[in-house]
Amino acid sequence: MGTDSFVYHGYTDLYLEGRWVKATPAFDRGLCAKFGVTALDFDGRADSLFQPFDVAGRRHMEYLLDRGTREDVPVPEIMAAFAEHYPGLTARAAAAPVNQFRDEARPTS
Repeated sequence: MGTDSFVYHGYTDLYLEGRWVKATPAFDRGLCAKFGVTALDFDGRADSLFQPFDVAGRRHMEYLLDRGTREDVPVPEIMAAFAEHYPGLTARAAAAPVNQFRDEARPTS
């Protein structure tokens, strides 16, 4: 991508027990281990959005811009932002297999 900033990163809003709770179900335990972050806990009461630090205590992730809640994924808007901010990535992505990220994250023996 050429940067450590994501112009879009989604999370899920869940309506539980009369209130909205945010959760990021993007990384399973295997991916967390591969990328050196702790898996997120989700209790259904508190937001569970991202890992602010990696397992070594270094700053890992933070949201820089909240684009608001949407009923559906704004794919055209996301693709336009990716083309603007990551021109090389969008060109390469068209030729990459869909499961490339998960394949790259598989543990090596």
